[in-house]
Amino acid sequence: MNIKHFSSLLVLVVFAVFTAQGQDYDFRVLVNQGDNQVSNGADWTTLKTGAKLKSGQEIKIVENGYVGLVHSSGKVKDLKSAGTYNVKSLSSGMPTSSNNITQKYADFVLSKMSPEEKEANRRKYANVTGAVERGDDASSINLYLPTSVSVYNNNAVIRWDAVSDGATYQVKLKNIFEDVIMVTETTESSYQIDFDDPKIASAAVEDLVIVNVSLKSNDEIKSKDAAIERVKEDQKPEFAEELVAVKASLGDTESSLNELILAELYEENGFILDALTSYENSVKISPDVPFFQEAYQEFLVRNGMKK
Repeated sequence: MNIKHFSSLLVLVVFAVFTAQGQDYDFRVLVNQGDNQVSNGADWTTLKTGAKLKSGQEIKIVENGYVGLVHSSGKVKDLKSAGTYNVKSLSSGMPTSSNNITQKYADFVLSKMSPEEKEANRRKYANVTGAVERGDDASSINLYLPTSVSVYNNNAVIRWDAVSDGATYQVKLKNIFEDVIMVTETTESSYQIDFDDPKIASAAVEDLVIVNVSLKSNDEIKSKDAAIERVKEDQKPEFAEELVAVKASLGDTESSLNELILAELYEENGFILDALTSYENSVKISPDVPFFQEAYQEFLVRNGMKK
Protein backbone atom coordinates (compact mmCIF):
# COMPACT_ATOMS: atom_id res chain seq x y z
CA MET A 1 0.00 0.00 0.00
CA ASN A 2 1.50 3.34 -0.98
CA ILE A 3 1.62 6.36 1.34
CA LYS A 4 -1.20 8.19 -0.48
CA HIS A 5 -3.60 5.26 -0.13
CA PHE A 6 -2.58 4.69 3.48
CA SER A 7 -3.20 8.35 4.32
CA SER A 8 -6.64 8.23 2.69
CA LEU A 9 -7.53 5.08 4.62
CA LEU A 10 -6.33 6.64 7.88
CA VAL A 11 -8.51 9.71 7.34
CA LEU A 12 -11.54 7.50 6.70
CA VAL A 13 -10.88 5.44 9.82
CA VAL A 14 -10.45 8.53 12.02
CA PHE A 15 -13.61 10.09 10.59
CA ALA A 16 -15.58 6.88 11.17
CA VAL A 17 -14.38 6.63 14.78
CA PHE A 18 -15.10 10.32 15.43
CA THR A 19 -18.57 10.05 13.91
CA ALA A 20 -19.36 6.95 15.91
CA GLN A 21 -18.24 8.67 19.11
CA GLY A 22 -20.32 11.71 18.24
CA GLN A 23 -23.43 9.54 17.94
CA ASP A 24 -23.08 7.41 21.09
CA TYR A 25 -25.79 9.46 22.79
CA ASP A 26 -29.01 11.26 21.93
CA PHE A 27 -28.75 14.35 24.14
CA ARG A 28 -26.34 16.23 26.35
CA VAL A 29 -27.64 18.06 29.42
CA LEU A 30 -26.56 21.67 28.97
CA VAL A 31 -28.71 23.25 31.69
CA ASN A 32 -30.14 21.55 34.77
CA GLN A 33 -32.22 23.43 37.32
CA GLY A 34 -33.82 21.61 40.25
CA ASP A 35 -33.48 18.12 41.72
CA ASN A 36 -34.21 16.38 38.43
CA GLN A 37 -33.46 12.69 37.98
CA VAL A 38 -32.51 10.13 35.33
CA SER A 39 -33.31 6.42 35.11
CA ASN A 40 -31.82 3.54 33.14
CA GLY A 41 -35.02 1.58 33.55
CA ALA A 42 -34.51 0.72 37.21
CA ASP A 43 -33.25 3.09 39.90
CA TRP A 44 -33.47 6.86 39.64
CA THR A 45 -30.30 8.90 40.14
CA THR A 46 -29.54 12.61 40.22
CA LEU A 47 -29.40 14.23 36.79
CA LYS A 48 -26.15 16.13 36.26
CA THR A 49 -25.16 18.90 33.90
CA GLY A 50 -23.08 17.50 31.05
CA ALA A 51 -24.66 14.04 31.29
CA LYS A 52 -25.20 12.07 28.08
CA LEU A 53 -28.67 10.66 27.61
CA LYS A 54 -29.40 7.61 25.45
CA SER A 55 -32.46 5.89 24.06
CA GLY A 56 -34.02 3.72 26.75
CA GLN A 57 -33.43 6.21 29.54
CA GLU A 58 -36.01 8.45 31.16
CA ILE A 59 -35.67 11.78 32.92
CA LYS A 60 -37.92 13.18 35.61
CA ILE A 61 -38.43 16.94 35.89
CA VAL A 62 -39.50 18.21 39.31
CA GLU A 63 -41.95 21.04 39.95
CA ASN A 64 -40.33 24.35 38.94
CA GLY A 65 -37.48 22.38 37.41
CA TYR A 66 -35.88 23.03 34.03
CA VAL A 67 -33.64 21.00 31.76
CA GLY A 68 -31.99 22.26 28.59
CA LEU A 69 -30.88 19.55 26.18
CA VAL A 70 -28.66 19.62 23.09
CA HIS A 71 -29.31 16.82 20.62
CA SER A 72 -26.41 15.21 18.76
CA SER A 73 -27.76 16.89 15.63
CA GLY A 74 -27.27 20.31 17.23
CA LYS A 75 -30.97 20.95 17.84
CA VAL A 76 -31.96 22.03 21.34
CA LYS A 77 -34.96 21.12 23.47
CA ASP A 78 -36.34 22.79 26.61
CA LEU A 79 -38.15 20.79 29.28
CA LYS A 80 -40.03 23.18 31.55
CA SER A 81 -43.03 21.14 32.75
CA ALA A 82 -42.83 18.69 35.64
CA GLY A 83 -43.16 15.08 34.58
CA THR A 84 -41.33 12.03 33.20
CA TYR A 85 -39.88 12.07 29.69
CA ASN A 86 -38.64 9.17 27.57
CA VAL A 87 -35.37 10.00 25.79
CA LYS A 88 -36.37 7.98 22.73
CA SER A 89 -39.60 9.96 22.43
CA LEU A 90 -37.74 13.24 22.86
CA SER A 91 -35.47 12.24 19.98
CA SER A 92 -38.40 11.56 17.69
CA GLY A 93 -38.33 13.93 14.73
CA MET A 94 -34.79 15.08 15.41
CA PRO A 95 -32.26 14.97 12.52
CA THR A 96 -30.20 11.79 12.37
CA SER A 97 -26.88 13.42 11.46
CA SER A 98 -24.56 14.87 14.09
CA ASN A 99 -23.44 18.50 14.10
CA ASN A 100 -19.99 18.68 15.65
CA ILE A 101 -19.73 22.47 15.30
CA THR A 102 -22.71 23.11 17.56
CA GLN A 103 -21.54 20.43 19.98
CA LYS A 104 -18.17 22.19 20.18
CA TYR A 105 -19.75 25.39 21.41
CA ALA A 106 -22.05 23.51 23.77
CA ASP A 107 -18.90 21.95 25.27
CA PHE A 108 -17.41 25.43 25.68
CA VAL A 109 -20.51 26.50 27.63
CA LEU A 110 -20.20 23.49 29.93
CA SER A 111 -16.49 24.06 30.56
CA LYS A 112 -16.85 27.79 31.27
CA MET A 113 -19.66 27.18 33.75
CA SER A 114 -17.66 24.62 35.74
CA PRO A 115 -16.88 25.64 39.36
CA GLU A 116 -13.15 25.57 38.63
CA GLU A 117 -13.43 27.90 35.65
CA LYS A 118 -15.70 30.34 37.48
CA GLU A 119 -13.29 30.51 40.41
CA ALA A 120 -10.38 31.10 38.04
CA ASN A 121 -12.26 34.05 36.50
CA ARG A 122 -12.78 35.63 39.88
CA ARG A 123 -9.14 35.24 40.86
CA LYS A 124 -8.08 36.73 37.53
CA TYR A 125 -9.97 39.98 38.08
CA ALA A 126 -9.87 40.16 41.89
CA ASN A 127 -7.23 42.87 42.12
CA VAL A 128 -7.05 44.40 38.67
CA THR A 129 -9.14 46.90 36.77
CA GLY A 130 -9.73 44.50 33.89
CA ALA A 131 -9.31 44.53 30.14
CA VAL A 132 -12.21 46.87 29.54
CA GLU A 133 -11.08 49.64 31.90
CA ARG A 134 -14.10 49.74 34.15
CA GLY A 135 -15.10 53.02 35.69
CA ASP A 136 -15.06 52.39 39.43
CA ASP A 137 -15.24 55.91 40.87
CA ALA A 138 -18.45 57.64 41.96
CA SER A 139 -18.49 59.99 38.97
CA SER A 140 -18.54 57.31 36.31
CA ILE A 141 -21.00 54.86 34.81
CA ASN A 142 -19.73 51.34 34.24
CA LEU A 143 -20.52 50.54 30.61
CA TYR A 144 -20.31 46.83 29.82
CA LEU A 145 -18.07 47.31 26.80
CA PRO A 146 -14.37 47.28 25.99
CA THR A 147 -12.93 50.63 24.93
CA SER A 148 -12.91 49.31 21.38
CA VAL A 149 -15.09 46.48 20.11
CA SER A 150 -16.28 44.94 16.84
CA VAL A 151 -19.89 44.08 16.11
CA TYR A 152 -21.15 41.66 13.47
CA ASN A 153 -24.94 41.86 13.62
CA ASN A 154 -27.23 44.75 12.73
CA ASN A 155 -28.63 45.13 16.24
CA ALA A 156 -26.70 45.14 19.49
CA VAL A 157 -27.58 45.76 23.12
CA ILE A 158 -25.35 47.91 25.29
CA ARG A 159 -25.75 47.75 29.07
CA TRP A 160 -24.40 49.62 32.07
CA ASP A 161 -24.68 49.61 35.86
CA ALA A 162 -27.70 51.58 37.04
CA VAL A 163 -26.79 54.71 39.02
CA SER A 164 -30.02 54.83 41.01
CA ASP A 165 -33.66 53.80 40.83
CA GLY A 166 -35.66 55.92 38.40
CA ALA A 167 -32.62 57.59 36.85
CA THR A 168 -32.83 58.85 33.28
CA TYR A 169 -29.86 58.34 31.00
CA GLN A 170 -28.70 59.92 27.77
CA VAL A 171 -27.17 57.62 25.18
CA LYS A 172 -25.04 59.60 22.75
CA LEU A 173 -23.66 58.26 19.48
CA LYS A 174 -20.90 60.12 17.63
CA ASN A 175 -18.67 59.49 14.64
CA ILE A 176 -14.87 59.60 14.72
CA PHE A 177 -14.92 63.36 14.08
CA GLU A 178 -16.96 63.87 17.28
CA ASP A 179 -20.04 64.83 15.26
CA VAL A 180 -23.16 63.82 17.21
CA ILE A 181 -25.21 61.26 15.28
CA MET A 182 -28.06 60.93 17.76
CA VAL A 183 -28.96 61.38 21.42
CA THR A 184 -31.56 59.14 23.04
CA GLU A 185 -33.05 59.15 26.53
CA THR A 186 -33.96 56.02 28.48
CA THR A 187 -34.88 55.06 32.02
CA GLU A 188 -33.51 51.56 31.44
CA SER A 189 -29.90 50.59 32.09
CA SER A 190 -29.62 49.21 28.57
CA TYR A 191 -30.20 50.36 25.02
CA GLN A 192 -30.45 48.58 21.68
CA ILE A 193 -28.52 50.12 18.79
CA ASP A 194 -29.75 49.51 15.26
CA PHE A 195 -26.74 49.93 12.99
CA ASP A 196 -28.99 49.88 9.94
CA ASP A 197 -30.81 53.00 11.16
CA PRO A 198 -30.35 55.54 8.33
CA LYS A 199 -29.15 58.17 10.83
CA ILE A 200 -26.33 55.90 11.95
CA ALA A 201 -25.54 54.34 8.56
CA SER A 202 -25.26 57.73 6.84
CA ALA A 203 -23.24 59.48 9.54
CA ALA A 204 -20.83 56.74 10.62
CA VAL A 205 -17.30 57.08 9.26
CA GLU A 206 -15.20 53.97 8.51
CA ASP A 207 -18.11 51.88 9.84
CA LEU A 208 -17.35 53.11 13.33
CA VAL A 209 -19.45 54.87 15.97
CA ILE A 210 -18.58 56.07 19.46
CA VAL A 211 -21.08 55.53 22.27
CA ASN A 212 -21.27 57.33 25.61
CA VAL A 213 -23.85 57.11 28.41
CA SER A 214 -24.45 59.91 30.91
CA LEU A 215 -26.92 60.79 33.62
CA LYS A 216 -29.46 63.28 32.28
CA SER A 217 -29.60 65.24 35.53
CA ASN A 218 -25.81 65.49 35.75
CA ASP A 219 -23.78 64.92 32.60
CA GLU A 220 -20.59 64.85 34.67
CA ILE A 221 -21.65 61.36 35.70
CA LYS A 222 -20.93 59.44 32.55
CA SER A 223 -19.33 56.38 31.04
CA LYS A 224 -16.12 56.20 29.09
CA ASP A 225 -16.34 56.48 25.31
CA ALA A 226 -16.51 53.11 23.59
CA ALA A 227 -15.76 52.73 19.89
CA ILE A 228 -17.90 50.17 18.04
CA GLU A 229 -16.75 49.06 14.60
CA ARG A 230 -19.17 47.31 12.29
CA VAL A 231 -17.68 44.23 10.63
CA LYS A 232 -19.11 43.20 7.29
CA GLU A 233 -19.76 39.61 6.26
CA ASP A 234 -17.13 39.66 3.52
CA GLN A 235 -14.50 40.75 6.05
CA LYS A 236 -14.93 37.52 8.03
CA PRO A 237 -15.93 34.88 5.47
CA GLU A 238 -14.89 31.89 7.57
CA PHE A 239 -16.83 33.14 10.58
CA ALA A 240 -19.84 33.94 8.39
CA GLU A 241 -19.83 30.37 7.10
CA GLU A 242 -19.61 28.91 10.60
CA LEU A 243 -22.37 31.19 11.89
CA VAL A 244 -24.68 30.08 9.08
CA ALA A 245 -23.93 26.43 9.86
CA VAL A 246 -24.61 26.82 13.58
CA LYS A 247 -27.82 28.77 13.03
CA ALA A 248 -29.03 26.14 10.55
CA SER A 249 -28.29 23.44 13.10
CA LEU A 250 -30.10 25.26 15.90
CA GLY A 251 -33.16 26.15 13.82
CA ASP A 252 -35.38 29.22 13.90
CA THR A 253 -37.20 28.56 17.18
CA GLU A 254 -36.76 31.34 19.73
CA SER A 255 -34.86 29.68 22.57
CA SER A 256 -32.60 30.67 25.44
CA LEU A 257 -30.47 27.62 24.64
CA ASN A 258 -30.01 28.79 21.05
CA GLU A 259 -28.96 32.22 22.28
CA LEU A 260 -26.58 30.66 24.81
CA ILE A 261 -24.77 28.66 22.14
CA LEU A 262 -24.69 31.65 19.78
CA ALA A 263 -23.24 33.77 22.59
CA GLU A 264 -20.43 31.24 22.96
CA LEU A 265 -19.80 31.28 19.21
CA TYR A 266 -19.56 35.08 19.16
CA GLU A 267 -17.33 35.22 22.24
CA GLU A 268 -14.91 32.61 20.94
CA ASN A 269 -14.57 34.61 17.71
CA GLY A 270 -14.01 37.95 19.45
CA PHE A 271 -17.45 39.49 18.90
CA ILE A 272 -18.02 40.46 22.52
CA LEU A 273 -20.89 42.86 21.86
CA ASP A 274 -22.78 40.27 19.80
CA ALA A 275 -22.20 37.75 22.59
CA LEU A 276 -23.54 40.21 25.16
CA THR A 277 -26.63 40.75 23.02
CA SER A 278 -27.26 37.00 22.80
CA TYR A 279 -26.94 36.70 26.59
CA GLU A 280 -29.45 39.53 26.95
CA ASN A 281 -31.82 37.61 24.68
CA SER A 282 -31.36 34.37 26.59
CA VAL A 283 -32.31 36.03 29.88
CA LYS A 284 -35.25 37.85 28.30
CA ILE A 285 -36.69 34.63 26.83
CA SER A 286 -36.36 32.64 30.10
CA PRO A 287 -36.39 35.13 33.00
CA ASP A 288 -37.50 32.38 35.39
CA VAL A 289 -34.41 30.21 34.76
CA PRO A 290 -31.52 31.54 36.90
CA PHE A 291 -28.90 29.64 34.90
CA PHE A 292 -29.08 32.06 31.97
CA GLN A 293 -28.59 35.07 34.22
CA GLU A 294 -25.71 33.28 35.93
CA ALA A 295 -24.09 32.44 32.57
CA TYR A 296 -24.46 36.11 31.57
CA GLN A 297 -22.76 37.28 34.77
CA GLU A 298 -19.91 34.80 34.27
CA PHE A 299 -19.43 36.13 30.75
CA LEU A 300 -19.14 39.69 32.12
CA VAL A 301 -16.67 38.60 34.78
CA ARG A 302 -14.35 36.61 32.52
CA ASN A 303 -14.23 39.51 30.05
CA GLY A 304 -13.43 42.01 32.78
CA MET A 305 -16.67 43.95 32.48
CA LYS A 306 -17.94 43.28 35.98
CA LYS A 307 -16.44 42.27 39.30
